[in-house]
Amino acid sequence: MPPKRKRPRDGQDQEDDVRDKRFSYLKPQVRQISERTIKSKWSTLPEPVQDKVRDMFRALERPVIVRQQNERKRIEAQAAVQAVVKNLGKRLPRMPFPPITKDSAFEYEAALNEHSALEAGLATVTDSIDILKAEIEKEEASLAKETKQLHDMEKNKKRAETERKRQFRNEHPVLRKLDSALQKGDPKQAHFQISLGKDSQTTFDELEEDPELAGLLKQLNGHLTSMQSNMAPMAGLRDAITRSDAALSLTSLSGD
Repeated sequence: MPPKRKRPRDGQDQEDDVRDKRFSYLKPQVRQISERTIKSKWSTLPEPVQDKVRDMFRALERPVIVRQQNERKRIEAQAAVQAVVKNLGKRLPRMPFPPITKDSAFEYEAALNEHSALEAGLATVTDSIDILKAEIEKEEASLAKETKQLHDMEKNKKRAETERKRQFRNEHPVLRKLDSALQKGDPKQAHFQISLGKDSQTTFDELEEDPELAGLLKQLNGHLTSMQSNMAPMAGLRDAITRSDAALSLTSLSGD
């Protein structure tokens, strides 16, 4: 079985290959021009230019003829090329051509300069992108660190809240009421007073309602009463000391 011939690649594939290459190239472009524009703005070539075009046509005959090794095919190719050149030569004086504009001339040096300027701009943009990426990585690392610290703070907060609740459950009911009163900002409910007068008493709101503290309160009142009884004989001691100091002072003055 004879090997299959490779299909020639179409123009689109060739254009893709050209785009992949890293050099400047001319890209063909198809434009639709109205007949009115051609008739009004286009014109025929001057005679000297037509002569140069005919010389170019004749120069194309030689490569086609030399390529053929068979004499008969060479003669046929020469005849075909001459017929085409003759036909184009006859139509050349009547062919309209667009006017020469600034865009119609391709300046290689200008294209190179523009390419260099674009490469310089691309290098600057690439460096800026690298710097921005480095800054983004730095900020992301800082954000991750701060996020970890926030999580640690939340864990510590939950741990402290759990410990506070545990301690609150282990507190005595009286202290629990005191804490609640202090948190609510009501000083009357958290009032605790010890008086040393005749009507000395220990007051504690709703303290007597606790049966566990009834005996303790009774003992405390007994101790306070005993302390008042023991301090009663010493009530005039301060006055006696004051009188003694005054008498000693007078005695020392009279002796002088």
